[in-house]
Amino acid sequence: MLPLFLLLFTGAAAPAPPPLPVTRPVRVSNNAFHHPVEIEIRDMLPDTARQAIDAALAEVAEIERLADPNGDTQAAGSLAALNAAAGKGPQAVDARLFPALSRALDFCLWSEKAYGPLGRDLNKMWGVRSPVAASPTQKPELLEKAVESAACDRLAVDAEKKTATLAAGSAVDLWGFCEGLAVDRAVDVLRQKGVNNAYIHIGGIHRGFGLGTDGRGWSVTPQLFPGTVIPLTKLFLRDKALAVIALSDPPLKIAGETLSPWISQRTGQPVSGTVATLAFTDLALDAEGLAVTLTVTGPTDGQLRLGSLKPSPAILWLQGSGVGEPLQITYHWGDVPKR
Repeated sequence: MLPLFLLLFTGAAAPAPPPLPVTRPVRVSNNAFHHPVEIEIRDMLPDTARQAIDAALAEVAEIERLADPNGDTQAAGSLAALNAAAGKGPQAVDARLFPALSRALDFCLWSEKAYGPLGRDLNKMWGVRSPVAASPTQKPELLEKAVESAACDRLAVDAEKKTATLAAGSAVDLWGFCEGLAVDRAVDVLRQKGVNNAYIHIGGIHRGFGLGTDGRGWSVTPQLFPGTVIPLTKLFLRDKALAVIALSDPPLKIAGETLSPWISQRTGQPVSGTVATLAFTDLALDAEGLAVTLTVTGPTDGQLRLGSLKPSPAILWLQGSGVGEPLQITYHWGDVPKR
């Protein structure tokens, strides 16, 4: 160490590093979960960046396959396989899918059943994944049964063994969690490939890491929502995630009526009164789960529950009917970088 010490203090110049090659951003668009997907990488050679993006998109596609609650029941570790084995004891869950299933159960307990991973039957009745012709309110006994099947205690997870035990008569669905999981998994893959500056979004779920385009992080400008005239301020993501959950994501249309696609698992009814909810936190899975759950709870109940979370997320509710400028209700929203 002594020769190096002397070199630093005698004014001798160390050899200059070779200049970095000038690289252009590499951006690729695709589709997943019925939403547009975009990944952009900066500060990396184009061929290497494209290979990293291809690997990340392949991971997103794999999460989409595993998270389909109505998919191939023979797909080991998938939600469909877990649903087919309801009432048959502990079942192995794919290690990539397990974090979202476990986290969604945490949200169910935290929100006291407002929202969680057990809403497949409710979502099916309301046409969340596939349109329905008639409102489930016409069959109140079936709707009540679906609400009962969504109780948090109908699912148990074992973090050490990566298994889940689902009660007979219940079914899981990670609607409101799986896009966030896919974004996080894509980020993991990009980092494994040596990427240090990238952005990815699936629909309204965004995550950026690294310096972004100018050192401030990756900028995201939320879209205009129904009834809004004044756009929201641009936000910056630097090792952060943003979830934007709106009434129009996309809306349900049943018998000429337009409804929210987010169903309260306490009541079995689509929520109303919230035009959009934005959540800003570290992981995309948490951001999406928070935004959806707090859309269901609404700001009054939601603000009471947020005090128990550490570190505190930042939340913005836009409350209204979709006609006229919505009321903004915030929780630590001033902490979000906006310049």
